[in-house]
Amino acid sequence: MEMSRSFEWYVTHGEELDKYAGKHVAIVNDQVAAVADTAEKAYRMAKKKCPTEQPALTYIPKADALIL
Repeated sequence: MEMSRSFEWYVTHGEELDKYAGKHVAIVNDQVAAVADTAEKAYRMAKKKCPTEQPALTYIPKADALIL
């Protein structure tokens, strides 16, 4: 399975996303294209900014969140 360029960037630059804790982030290629309180809003903002690209969406958990 081939990873998207956006997902590869996310995996290798996770520390840079810490400033977006508690937010939904849309990544397009090698950059954060949008940050919002909901995934839907982040997606719409990213598509408006980069209409021909497919954004990768992720939620950046707060430091005190524990995901099992």
